[in-house]
Amino acid sequence: MPASEVAEPFRSDDQFWRSVTASLFALVALLAAALATGIAGSWGAVAFVLPVVLLAVATRAAKASTTRTQPTFASKKEWREAERQAVAAAIVRGGRRPK
Repeated sequence: MPASEVAEPFRSDDQFWRSVTASLFALVALLAAALATGIAGSWGAVAFVLPVVLLAVATRAAKASTTRTQPTFASKKEWREAERQAVAAAIVRGGRRPK
């Protein structure tokens, strides 16, 4: 399987993709907020609201994904390793879900 290939059950899990995408957007928003704070001073700190909201969305989606995907593995350790590989592959894909 290529490094950018996301394995099942993660590949078909909408919440998994929502979590990865929201996390990537949060990272970009965090960098933009830091830049805005550097330019606008203390008023720029308001820009940190968006990354916090995106991280909350990512966390909620990740919990829902975990609830669905973890029971498909024999052990929690096996699930954790598969999930790490799936997240890494999804990040390599830029959070874009395969068609």
